[in-house]
Amino acid sequence: MTTAAEATVTGTVLSIPLLSLPLRPSTLTALLRRGFATTGDIIVSVGSTMPSSDSSTAAQHDPTAGDENNSNPNTMVSGNDNGGLMTLAQEIGCSVSQSAEYVHEINDALNSIGLPQVVIPTTTTTEMDATSKISEDKNNDTNNSARSYASNIPATAASLLRTKINMQNNNASSSSSPTARQIVSFSQPLDMLLGGGFALSELTEIAGLPGSGKTQLAMQLCVDARLPGQYGGVEGCAVVIDAEGSWSSGAGGDRLWSTAGALVDHVKSSALRKMEANVENTNTTTAEELVPSWFTGESILDGIHIFRVHDEASQTCTLYNLPQFLQEQEEKGMPVKILVIDSLAFHYRVASSIGSSSNKGGNFLSTTTSLTRMAAFLQELASEFDLAVVALNHLTNKIDKDRTGTNGGMKLVPALGESWAHSVTSRLIIDFYNRHVPNNGGLNSHGDGVMDEVRTCSLIKSPHKPNGTALFTITDKGIRGLPSQFIEAEAAKRARLN
Repeated sequence: MTTAAEATVTGTVLSIPLLSLPLRPSTLTALLRRGFATTGDIIVSVGSTMPSSDSSTAAQHDPTAGDENNSNPNTMVSGNDNGGLMTLAQEIGCSVSQSAEYVHEINDALNSIGLPQVVIPTTTTTEMDATSKISEDKNNDTNNSARSYASNIPATAASLLRTKINMQNNNASSSSSPTARQIVSFSQPLDMLLGGGFALSELTEIAGLPGSGKTQLAMQLCVDARLPGQYGGVEGCAVVIDAEGSWSSGAGGDRLWSTAGALVDHVKSSALRKMEANVENTNTTTAEELVPSWFTGESILDGIHIFRVHDEASQTCTLYNLPQFLQEQEEKGMPVKILVIDSLAFHYRVASSIGSSSNKGGNFLSTTTSLTRMAAFLQELASEFDLAVVALNHLTNKIDKDRTGTNGGMKLVPALGESWAHSVTSRLIIDFYNRHVPNNGGLNSHGDGVMDEVRTCSLIKSPHKPNGTALFTITDKGIRGLPSQFIEAEAAKRARLN
């Protein structure tokens, strides 16, 4: 790799991919969305040039500049007095102080991995005031992670609410038909439990045992994300990070196709009922005219983009490169409205089991750090692109301790630990309904199997909805809800058998 010193001699610019630097997710997303992929792009934007021999000589005789400019011989200094941070701020669409914060964060990241700083903006007086404020804060605080920047001002609850309302109004005005803020699951009890469906701009975790229906529910959500706005859908695309291979197999494709076909049939039936209810409307002759022409089973599957990842490194790299893909989809007029990771825990648990014997403790700390950063990145991604992030997770055994601290056996809890649990917005746990029935009276032992496909979905964490449980069933057409009367009838049947 070319060093900074060699770059100074040869007249080239040291360019390092931003994705390889330990940057904050919000910083990475803001830069990538504006086309800044490397440190070289930042240097070009701020107008960094090679210091000439005259300027170097002047710096040697200038007692005020000598200490700073000569502190790192490998550092490239900006020499454009008319551009600099103001140009960078205009291209990113932020304030000058915010662009200075980005630059200093990049420099800190380079230093943390042993590379020289490639950008030190020292341009106009206004820009120097912005950077000097950040430098002063940095020198006065030994803990860089807790450093307070000049642009870090509090926001009121009212301003956050207004921003949310404005964003919703902008989305509604930019679309030909009104779009919802939740992705429906076609299980009415579950949608009611979540306040209308799976919310956009949030990170939702779905945990459960193998075969409990996590992937089935995720497939239903990806298909439903294509639902037209006039029928209560978000009318967007879906991205899937397939870690276990369930989506990339032939069976996964068949399942998506049958679910998409059922959705199209449902919408057409709804259009037919709407047409029959409005018989006085002579302009509408067929139900097909009430359904968008693009809304077919094939077009639904064309809007589901599946990335197959085979290890932790591939999964992490794919996720951190998603902002560029999401931006391209927005430019095409096909915004992504849901991101599914199936499952986030799979490769982390495999890597943890492989490295546990050779690196005890260190591997766990590395995994925890990576997960914490990943959770923050996914939260930023959901907020920046206004999409629902759904992460599927496994269940694992944990020692259950009572209030006295005495071990009371084992219990099933979602994997990935407490740090991840605190990072998600909402947490759902799917389980088999029969696991909650102590004695089903031999109902399923005789091959009935009616209740075998019934699942309980419990909301155990949410910032805006109370905890609760909903029931749904897995059919050949996808996920469907179960009315409470059905469960009451089943309970009465078990009571008679007992």
